[in-house]
Amino acid sequence: MLGHSRRIFVSNRLPFNVNPKTEKLTRGSGGLVSALLGVSLKEPFYWFGFETDKKNGQILKERSGEIKDNLRCHPVMLSKEIYDTYYDGVANDLIWPLFHYETQLANFNRENWDVYRQANQTMADEILAIANDNDTIWIHDFHFLLLPKMIKEKNPKLKVGFFLHIPFPSNEIFRQLPVREEILQALIACDLLGFHEHSYLRHFNVTLKAFLGIDSTMFKAEIGDHVLNLGVYPISIDTEEYQQKAASPEVEKQCAVYRQRSFDRFQLLGIDRLDYTKGLELKLLGFQRALKKYPEMVGKVTLLQVAVPTRQKVPLYAKIKRDLDRIVGAINGEFATPDYVPVQYIYNSIDETTLLALYRRSDAALVTSKRDGMNLVAMEYVMAQDINNPGVLVLSEFAGAASLLPDALIINPWDQDALADSIYRSFRMSPVEKEHRLRFLQETLLKYSATKWAESFLGDLENTKEDKTHCALLPHNPKAWPKAMLESLQQKRIRLILDYDGTLVPLTKRPEDAVLSSEMRNLIARLNEEVEVIIISGRPRVFLDEQFADIPITLVAEHGAFYRLAGQKWQSRLSLDVDAWYGEAEQMMNAYCDRVPFSWIEKKEACLVWHYRQSPASFAEYQAKKLDEELQVGLGNEPVSVMMGSKIVEAKAVECNKGSFLRWLMQSSYQDNSYYICLGDDRTDEDMFRVVDGKGTNIKIGTAMTVAPLRLDTQEQVPEFLSEVSRLLSEPNEYARSANA
Repeated sequence: MLGHSRRIFVSNRLPFNVNPKTEKLTRGSGGLVSALLGVSLKEPFYWFGFETDKKNGQILKERSGEIKDNLRCHPVMLSKEIYDTYYDGVANDLIWPLFHYETQLANFNRENWDVYRQANQTMADEILAIANDNDTIWIHDFHFLLLPKMIKEKNPKLKVGFFLHIPFPSNEIFRQLPVREEILQALIACDLLGFHEHSYLRHFNVTLKAFLGIDSTMFKAEIGDHVLNLGVYPISIDTEEYQQKAASPEVEKQCAVYRQRSFDRFQLLGIDRLDYTKGLELKLLGFQRALKKYPEMVGKVTLLQVAVPTRQKVPLYAKIKRDLDRIVGAINGEFATPDYVPVQYIYNSIDETTLLALYRRSDAALVTSKRDGMNLVAMEYVMAQDINNPGVLVLSEFAGAASLLPDALIINPWDQDALADSIYRSFRMSPVEKEHRLRFLQETLLKYSATKWAESFLGDLENTKEDKTHCALLPHNPKAWPKAMLESLQQKRIRLILDYDGTLVPLTKRPEDAVLSSEMRNLIARLNEEVEVIIISGRPRVFLDEQFADIPITLVAEHGAFYRLAGQKWQSRLSLDVDAWYGEAEQMMNAYCDRVPFSWIEKKEACLVWHYRQSPASFAEYQAKKLDEELQVGLGNEPVSVMMGSKIVEAKAVECNKGSFLRWLMQSSYQDNSYYICLGDDRTDEDMFRVVDGKGTNIKIGTAMTVAPLRLDTQEQVPEFLSEVSRLLSEPNEYARSANA
């Protein structure tokens, strides 16, 4: 479909709630709603989310534009049974605990996972039904881990971004997921994948390599002809608006009441959902330790903990509440007096005015999350503070907000003594230090609001370059082949340039097993009778002689260091002394053979190759990078190039370059008006492609990134292509039929 580019947001639920009695819409809470509704949009935009009540869904669909101009809510209907299974059975009982490192609480059920997949597919179908080719789709959070691939498979022209609002766990945690590859394969379909914090992105990069073998930088991963862009975008709050609300007369009035009631006591504040990730028990135990360690705090410092109920019918959450009740009782039983209660515990939700007043009144806020994607409570507390009467933020290092708010007192919540010390430090902190810390925290957040977060991500997503669609699949039908190539085949003025491993033969674990089949050998012989066939390989001379015996063909060994023109003898292109570096490189590689099991060295005349295809993958990859670096440094002043390839590290003479050889061949050929057809699969073949560019057609074997305009998906398709070339060469009239069909 064509049309104006639109933005489509996707989240588990829509941004408005329907009052069951009045049927009025109220804006939902949370940072995501504030961030996305704050984006200024002139064109209509859509927001997709699940709904289980048909009547509510109809109201949301018809009336969402009354609250936000240009917004079109699009409720996606699910039965309550399917929604509960997808949401509770997978999102909350599998992904949430595992991504928060609570692996003992993660429950995997294959039937539930099938329902989760079904819910994601339902969402994908609804989006695809209205999406135009140039629309931007922004998917939010762990409820839709499979959605990117489902959308891109059906319409690759859509730009798809995904933002994870919870931590991405370490590789060792993620590997416990039975569906880990399915999730990763879905996520890499994105054009942009965003995280709150650098450590989450780092974990994703390592996981991508461990399970899919995909190398990535901190900014992107190249998967075939698709580019996955990566980024860090810490979410924020509506900072200026929040600051203004906190200073409103209503809040100030409520705040004055709280100050009067608590007299001159130092008040600590905790605001958390009652969830095992929030570390509520760690907070209470740290406060208990502070009262024991610093007796002067007793009677002067109180903790007001608000625990907002969630999932009350789930036994685990009921147990958490019982455990907290017990700890609160123990602290108050030990330290309370008739006029002093150390812990005031509220198990209830509170309205916004009350919340802001508590933030503004409190002398310090305690955030002790065990794991937290970001934690907006920390930001809200900072922005609610009066700079003339500043409070102190004590913040867990395991909350994503810690990377954005370094002027807080950063703590490890499991270290009770460190937490107690930070509580005491906040109690004793001078007004000057408080003001200094708070000023920096507020200045940081004022520069980075929720709206700027959303606009930053959307800007990067919409600026991502399209996939390299110029590398198209070579059509099976010659009628669709490049016209210049067909004309050259008719005239038989072709130079056919062929790589060996991965092109003429499949890649094998042991190089000596990659023997040319009799069918391929006969095919090459037939082609060589019609046009000039040139084999350019990294293999040594002896091996190529064995494979192409009795065929008068041009062979190029060791990436161009040696060549044998058809019917002639081998010649060398080496101009510098290989012995100057060969021995040292071999010594370095031997050291790595000793430490990496099943690795070995392939010795050639002008090249040394360290192979580790049969070695333990992760360990060998690490050692390969070390060897590459060691060779680069140790041989930096020698006439040698070092590179990493597919399960190899190679040191070779500078003349060992396929592109350099091909350029020399073109220049040395008198009045060369040949059309070059070049096939290769490896990184070294890209050098040939760059030389051929403009003088023929390059064809990449496989899905790796390439400068070639055409490709074959697998090596198995090479014999079919060469057979078709042979047919067109032997039947000149076939070209005319193909061209005119």
